Amino acid sequence: MNEHFFPLERNRYFYGKLLTVRDFEIEQRYNCAKRELLNRVMQGAGVVCGFGVMVSDDTTLMIQSGLALDYQGREIVLPETIFRKLKMLDGQESLAGRQQAYLCLTYNEKAVEPVNAVGGEADESSQFNMTREGYRLYLTAQPPEYRGLLEASGHENVSVLYSSDELTLVLSVPTAVCAGKEFQVQILVVKGEKTPPVNFSLEGESSFVESESGRVLLSYHESREEKRSVYSVSLPLKARMLSDVTSKLFPSGMELNLELGSHHYKNYLEADSSVCLCRDEETLHAHSRQQDALEQHLLGRDIPIYLAKLELINSAGGVFLGGVTNLPFNQSVGHRQESHGSLGGELTVTTSVQSLEYWQKPDVRAAYQQAGKNLHFDFRIPSPEQYDYAVAHGTVDLTMPSGIRVNSRVFSEEIAHGLGTGAVDVRLSVEFQDDQEPALLYGNSEVFKGKSCKITPPWVEAAAVVYPEKGTMRIGLWLHDTVDGNRVRIHYFAQKPERDTSRILASRKISLTLTPEFSRLACRSSLLFRADVVGCEDKAVLWSVKEPNGGAIDRNGTYQAPELPGTYEIVAVSSADETVTASAFVIVE
Repeated sequence: MNEHFFPLERNRYFYGKLLTVRDFEIEQRYNCAKRELLNRVMQGAGVVCGFGVMVSDDTTLMIQSGLALDYQGREIVLPETIFRKLKMLDGQESLAGRQQAYLCLTYNEKAVEPVNAVGGEADESSQFNMTREGYRLYLTAQPPEYRGLLEASGHENVSVLYSSDELTLVLSVPTAVCAGKEFQVQILVVKGEKTPPVNFSLEGESSFVESESGRVLLSYHESREEKRSVYSVSLPLKARMLSDVTSKLFPSGMELNLELGSHHYKNYLEADSSVCLCRDEETLHAHSRQQDALEQHLLGRDIPIYLAKLELINSAGGVFLGGVTNLPFNQSVGHRQESHGSLGGELTVTTSVQSLEYWQKPDVRAAYQQAGKNLHFDFRIPSPEQYDYAVAHGTVDLTMPSGIRVNSRVFSEEIAHGLGTGAVDVRLSVEFQDDQEPALLYGNSEVFKGKSCKITPPWVEAAAVVYPEKGTMRIGLWLHDTVDGNRVRIHYFAQKPERDTSRILASRKISLTLTPEFSRLACRSSLLFRADVVGCEDKAVLWSVKEPNGGAIDRNGTYQAPELPGTYEIVAVSSADETVTASAFVIVE
């Protein structure tokens, strides 16, 4: 792997030295190898700038000019934007019948400028005078070798969990973590454009991860709004307070459960995920330095740069382009600062969460402070809806039929359950005598049949039919065997949600007042209004000016008077309840 760079040898010059082709080749190789070695180790591999891929038409790609470094540290330069039809690219013959493919970039060079070879061998009358460095673009329908690709990008303990035409899941786990600290397990998700939402979980026993039961569960549920076809999921775990322990994340293997539309997949896997648990940060850094050997930076010599993932449409007319995902595996180096819209420096992100009433709408608000480079997100999340329940209990006596009762059925008349109209939940139990003590049977009486059980409930089953619009029900009984006596008593327990949103809103009194209620202002002057919301935790309001040319008011309540005199109405609406409003009036003179 390292013969491309090593040994590093250069010419030693002295007077009278005879220089041959070999000496000049060594001179070139030395300078190129040193530059490429520094490129690979210090910069990495991938796109430095440009190389954006876009769809020009349904069979043509537009590829922007750019600079990239391959996995040998060689520069790949595309000096100008080019257009390439699919049929003009190498590998296009492999796309028939495929739903997706990759546009790949590699370094390429060729000999140019043929000249006469003076003094060459008899059969070498001509040679090429120059070597021109360039690039090669090609298409492939084959997915990358994920383990090599991710390890060359710095990921550790890489394992392919699942692979099919529709979906690939690749796990990566750090080789060292700090005791008592959180660490991230990453899963690369690669899917097709038409693949349904992905839901998966990994579960297994772990000796060094904090958990209540000793088992670790990693789960992910993809949103239906997720449009990316390649992305990485980070799942947090916390290491236990142990020291100098080396173990696999799942020593006894792990269970993968995958749900992909109607397809359900379950498998037990072994993953190469050996993790060293370091006692403190200093030990962790020391371990990382020990593992940071040169050969780790020189992995992936033959890996191409995947410029884009292409979604394909196959028809009788050929293969056409659908969507395009640029740099699907994030093969990029360096981050150029844009002169506009760039935050610059390190951005600090903080969050807060407020609980709203369950009928209120969720909301997210963001505030950015440019001076301190702070971005704060305020999440306002409705609390779960809760209900009060009305309950009712009663009994119904069912008279047994005369004659043979085995496998017979009896039914009650239509009776009122006492909770009025609407859907109710009804549970039934059968009364019987257990050793002269009254008892109620719920469920299947067969559970209690056995030599070791002295309970002898009747072998019957009870069911209920509810009529929501009438507020009534009928109860039926299925006799599997003979029962004692001429009647069986059925107990019913009914419950119904009594609380609903409309009733709570009706009983909830939210009030809103504005200060000042009346004021006078000069033209183009400003005034700060204050809104006081009583009756709920959400104190936010939405401000507006009723008149079209009545000035302006911002989200903080600062009013800017217009140039024209007049009387204008300031309106505030409660965020918790849009029906709660308040007004203030301004006389502009």
